[in-house]
Amino acid sequence: MATSPITVDSVKAIGLAGPIIAGVVTVVRLGERTRNRKFGWDDVWAALSLAILLTFVASLFVHLGDPTHLTHATRVGMYYILAQGFYGVVWTARLSILFSVVRITPPSNYRKFLFGLVASFLIIWAILFAQVFWVCENEPLWKDSPAPQCALGRNVAIAQLISDIYADGSLIAAPLKLLWNLGVNKNQRNRLLLVFSSSIITSVASLIHAYYVLRVGGLDEVFVAIIEMCVSLLVCNLAVVVGLIARLVERRTGKSHGLGSESYSMSRSKITTTGGVGARSVEFTSTRTVDDGLNVKVVDIHSGPFGDSTYPKEGDKAYHYPGHPYHENNSYVA
Repeated sequence: MATSPITVDSVKAIGLAGPIIAGVVTVVRLGERTRNRKFGWDDVWAALSLAILLTFVASLFVHLGDPTHLTHATRVGMYYILAQGFYGVVWTARLSILFSVVRITPPSNYRKFLFGLVASFLIIWAILFAQVFWVCENEPLWKDSPAPQCALGRNVAIAQLISDIYADGSLIAAPLKLLWNLGVNKNQRNRLLLVFSSSIITSVASLIHAYYVLRVGGLDEVFVAIIEMCVSLLVCNLAVVVGLIARLVERRTGKSHGLGSESYSMSRSKITTTGGVGARSVEFTSTRTVDDGLNVKVVDIHSGPFGDSTYPKEGDKAYHYPGHPYHENNSYVA
């Protein structure tokens, strides 16, 4: 049997370097959002992910230290913090990505669907959290080793694999419908597609980790778990960081994308009339910049017959869309 090249020093090195990189990027993201007064729920989840990662790193160095200085209960407790900390970082990072999509989605049935995805992520996280205790407490012999580590085995690996495929697939698919309704140019759209599809990277890392859980274990499993956590946190920050870099480049080159601040506009794009009985329809496009960090604005298209209380009335010089938070104070003057 080949000897693994992964040593305690290797785990300590990646356990320090990876979180430092991920932590710096996260702090930049949170600082940028705070500076622009754009702090939202996606930032809350990113901050929580970073806090759990820091807790994980502290527990890792205690766990890999001299076991003679620790009580039996402390050694076991450190392992459980590491096992649950891994899930905590990965799933809070995914929730941050999902809330990034929610924040640029106007109130609609699709937004409700996204909140349904949020609920499913929380349920899956709770199930995986509990599964660690189900498996490890039924096989207590691992607790007697100097550096305790539970053999999670096949069931945990399969559960991780299925949940990772579901979650990352959802994160890739969720923004696709929305991206076609964004008021951005081709380059910006391609950039956003790249950002939101970057969950594929997390999927690759999770597949590798599931293999190590199932076949290898030991320090190798911990090493790969750290990589997956750091990749997850980096990916969840990618949208804001890429947006920040794009704005800095555009300011330096003197080119403006026109999406750096809140703005409203409406344009009349189509009017059709039939006969003289007033069976008219009008189609309006309204746009609103909803997120400075992502550099996007949502485009809503509305059409309907005059006389409908939801749409402009015939003869009005100014057409308003009352009762909708994205259309207040917006008007088109004929």
